Amino acid sequence: MILCIDLTSKKIKIAGVKKERESLEIVESLELNSSEFSKRLAELFERSSCRIDEVRISASAENTFHKIFTLPNLKKKMLDQALEVEVTKAFGKDYQFRCRDLGEVPGPGNKVNRKLMTVGIKADTLERLSKLFESLPAKPSLFTTYPVALQALLRRARLSSEEATAFVELDHPTSRIVIFKGNEIRLAREVNVLEEEKDPDRSALAKDIYRTLLFYTETYPNEVVDRLVFSGNSSISRAIETLRQKTKAKILPLSLETVSRGLKDESHVHPGCLGLALLRPDHFSLGFIPVSVQKRMKIRKTLALSSTITLGILLIILLAVSRLSLNLKNLNAYHGGIKGEIKMKEDRLRELGLEFVSHSVETSQPPWSEILLEMAAVVPPGVVFKSFTLKKVKRVWRGEVTGLAEGSDEISSLLLVERLQNNFNQSPLFNGVGLLERELQGKKVEFKIGYQLDM
Repeated sequence: MILCIDLTSKKIKIAGVKKERESLEIVESLELNSSEFSKRLAELFERSSCRIDEVRISASAENTFHKIFTLPNLKKKMLDQALEVEVTKAFGKDYQFRCRDLGEVPGPGNKVNRKLMTVGIKADTLERLSKLFESLPAKPSLFTTYPVALQALLRRARLSSEEATAFVELDHPTSRIVIFKGNEIRLAREVNVLEEEKDPDRSALAKDIYRTLLFYTETYPNEVVDRLVFSGNSSISRAIETLRQKTKAKILPLSLETVSRGLKDESHVHPGCLGLALLRPDHFSLGFIPVSVQKRMKIRKTLALSSTITLGILLIILLAVSRLSLNLKNLNAYHGGIKGEIKMKEDRLRELGLEFVSHSVETSQPPWSEILLEMAAVVPPGVVFKSFTLKKVKRVWRGEVTGLAEGSDEISSLLLVERLQNNFNQSPLFNGVGLLERELQGKKVEFKIGYQLDM
């Protein structure tokens, strides 16, 4: 059984889902207050009618973010560094984040940018949730966010679309609205739901949802949400009718039978939990693992790898010893042959003429004047060299140059390094150019480039 826990709303939703191929069966369905969560969770593990094989969690909304960034179309490592800078500027350094590449988009002039949907969860939240399961037999295998899990549910129900689609989960006292477009999570916010006595015709709820849709249209001009998917309390039919008249959108109730046969449309079956159960970790890029768990996994992998290597070495030694003992006489004869060959080569070296030695001396130094002039030519403004080395390795002159690139910001500094590398590649004097190291230091980038002389 997969235990799915959604912490998005004020009340924690838990669903125990039994999954066999494409069918789902709800074994447990609970709604808990945060004060009783730890105690009831331990009881659930003790009394569960099915063994809990896996735990999946979606974190609370205030500890997560969803944002789309548009960045220059850089190389992967440089793009990752630029994205990390943008996330830190927007949200600080307290988040683990993952991104999904949404493809290329036109940039200023003839440039091409990349569009990245970025999802983040606070690192200390991941650690705190992980510690809740330290004494329990099953540990969380996947952390993500409510909109990400919900997206999997809409795909399964065939409700996702390349057009803007709003999903509204009606719950008390807080409901949620999430707007998707294709693979993008465009907007996610909470909507307050008043008690029926205070809002009998649900007009306040309809206005709040309508204001959200207007805000979306202002954020994305020329786009209209033309489909509204509702899930939850069915007593707000009047509010749904009001929204239908105001937005002219198509109203689509979430039918659980479209998700899996045998599932009934019951309000206590939480859509976020169902979405968690439908995620496929092997094809999933927006899942998180706490840093402490990553370290433990790395240690276990290292120990397993070292044990395998040790066993392999022992086996190789055993085979080598047995082989050597069987061929000792042939080995002695082989050594004698090697000694004779070495002596013949020494005799030949003594017979080398003075002309060869003179030629070796003349070619032992590189053309320094040409190298220094070419070095000056490839350096763009904003880049300074700290040092460069040159060494002859097997008739090939190899070298390294270190330096500092300083642009107006981090991205322009990274572009200066890429421009310098391109200049080296285009120079007729250098080949085999490669970027060995690169490190951001504030707005500056420290780098090391390797090369060899084309001569």
